[in-house]
Amino acid sequence: MEVLLEAKNVKKHFPIRKGLLSRVVANVKAVDDVSLTVHRGETLGLVGESGCGKSTLGRTMIRLYEPTAGEIRFNGRDFTTLKGGELRRARKNIQMIFQDPYASLDPRMTVGQILRQPFEIHGLLGSAAREAKVLDLLKIVGLKPSHVNRYPHEFSGGQRQRISIARAIALEPEMIICDEPVSALDVSIQAQILNLLKDLQDRLKLTYIFVSHDLSVIEHVCDRIAVMYLGKIVEVATREELFKNPKHPYTQALIAAIPRVGEGKRKIKKSLGGEVPSPINPPSGCYFHPRCPHATEKCRTQTPKLEGSLHEVSCWLY
Repeated sequence: MEVLLEAKNVKKHFPIRKGLLSRVVANVKAVDDVSLTVHRGETLGLVGESGCGKSTLGRTMIRLYEPTAGEIRFNGRDFTTLKGGELRRARKNIQMIFQDPYASLDPRMTVGQILRQPFEIHGLLGSAAREAKVLDLLKIVGLKPSHVNRYPHEFSGGQRQRISIARAIALEPEMIICDEPVSALDVSIQAQILNLLKDLQDRLKLTYIFVSHDLSVIEHVCDRIAVMYLGKIVEVATREELFKNPKHPYTQALIAAIPRVGEGKRKIKKSLGGEVPSPINPPSGCYFHPRCPHATEKCRTQTPKLEGSLHEVSCWLY
């Protein structure tokens, strides 16, 4: 399959400053040496516990956060070196849907103004064509033309997320990064939004990076899945392979924690113990070893690499 996006050794560290001179005393290693590829037309799931760096990685991919180190190539072009108008033009092809539809829409702008803004920024289409395009976008995401002059506070959470989706697809991008797009919605609405995203992918030939902490959602929508822990990718496999044969102990614990409906009494499996270490001072060796039931001395002192062909895993057990 054709590679659309490739990240190589990407890092994103946030400095911690103290004192009158604001000297850097430490760094929060939110994303720590991540490499992955996204193929054209697929949905790559990015999953892990809250605080593992998923959303930060997604925002770094689109350069809402500037990477501390590493390389991001989109369509074979180094995305990290682009500046000014060149970067703005490139961003037409990679958009983002944010987690909170209440915070991601400007409350002072009407729906029409929100959806016209991408065309105004990039100087696309005339006035009449923009109006027609806005109405068409509303129709595509399941909203009415009469909604065009309303403000975000007049809509439900699901409707606001539909507006966010319409904004994301306005410039006909090749890739969309979905940052937990359904986690803030009611369960009944989640299914509608997931089905809409799938329909749009088929209709517009989109590629998704789908960020979520909910493995049930990831299992439903993704073709491949990358598991993230404390800023690192620890396992990558196809959806079928990952759920059938999870290799990394962290992945095994996540899948074991999924609530499942069964007949009769169900034995509740023991949840993953311990606390997630601080990204300011992560453990030596394998970052997961303080919580891993299989940890050895090698795990405590040496960092495993993400290795494999169709099923990659970063663990000394393999």
